[in-house]
Amino acid sequence: MSALNRLSNWLFDLTFAPMAGLPPWASLGVISAVIGVVMLLAYKYTSWQSQIGKARDEIKARMLAMKLFKDNLGVTLSAQGGVIWSSFKILLLSIPPILVAMIPMVPLLAQLAGRYQFAPLPTGAVSEVRVALSDAFAEKEQHGEAEVALEASDGVEVLDRWRSGDSRQVWWRVRADRPGMHTLTVRAGDQTFTKQLPVGEPGSIPAAISPKLTNHYTGMLDNTLMLPWEPAPPADAPVRSIEVSGLMTSVAPDVLPIPILGNWIVYFLIVSILFALLFKPLFNVRI
Repeated sequence: MSALNRLSNWLFDLTFAPMAGLPPWASLGVISAVIGVVMLLAYKYTSWQSQIGKARDEIKARMLAMKLFKDNLGVTLSAQGGVIWSSFKILLLSIPPILVAMIPMVPLLAQLAGRYQFAPLPTGAVSEVRVALSDAFAEKEQHGEAEVALEASDGVEVLDRWRSGDSRQVWWRVRADRPGMHTLTVRAGDQTFTKQLPVGEPGSIPAAISPKLTNHYTGMLDNTLMLPWEPAPPADAPVRSIEVSGLMTSVAPDVLPIPILGNWIVYFLIVSILFALLFKPLFNVRI
């Protein structure tokens, strides 16, 4: 998974580099338009176009029959049943290409979230850093056989530390004193693990923002796939995850000052679908 994440990060860094100076609505608009057209072509070449076209033609014929023979109840009911059946066939024929499209869409949406969903920690803000330890290391640490500590680069001050009710979790409070990309270092025994801490105004950090790094699963999804921007600790590491609560709640402004429509994922869906529909006649795609 780490190799896939490195490739995904490299491709998106390369893609976003020429658009670094654009406002979010423009850069996301370009990405959404391209993805919409690419997904349209993927749908065309992974679906049974001839059968979809045949079902569409059947619907048109039966709609015409209902119009021409509207006084004939038998013909009308038969045509309505045919429309429902042909629509159901189109739905079934659309499932395989949709499943294929979901494979690249999961890492794609994760990459976009890092750039349009999260914002840096504001300068001067105080945030909590939660470190989840492995069961074995947490037991050693509680018995004084191992130590865990948090260090921060210049510009970030570590204020205090405490334990939660869960003995496997250790918390620190940190204050972001200076804008920039800072580094938090967790020392667990003789091993070290780093987490990036972006500080500044929204849009001031030209990189994806990750609120958390982790090496375990949540539900059916691998968190290393959903949070690909920083290397996750190895599976046998004493640290399971490092989370900056301030980054989880520091939400980037909407790409447009329009309620709901300005949300990055709604904007992405609208633009990508719009461009897919615009290019559908050009590429002769039956949907």
